[in-house]
Amino acid sequence: MKQELKTQYLHLKLKVSLMVARLQENAGKIKELEDANETLEQKLVLKTQELQAALSQVKELEKSFKKSDKIGKLVVNTEDTEAAKAELKKKLDEYIVSIDHCIEQLRKP
Repeated sequence: MKQELKTQYLHLKLKVSLMVARLQENAGKIKELEDANETLEQKLVLKTQELQAALSQVKELEKSFKKSDKIGKLVVNTEDTEAAKAELKKKLDEYIVSIDHCIEQLRKP
């Protein structure tokens, strides 16, 4: 009887030791996951801020684009000189660069 109790005690002690080991392992995993979650939340905040900045830039460019609707009228009314053509080409190039930049910002994940 005494031997049987001792065997049961050792068996239970082993089970408890295994449970404690699993508990510590799971606590470590939980800590890792919490750290990863915090990192992802920080990235989400940054991406949200980037998105807001990109959206505000899009709004600004839309305003500029509305102004560029008048370019067609400018082309008709512009003098046929090299200086006027160069200025118009420069302005169009600026718009294209701005639009390309916006498109690139929107493509970033």
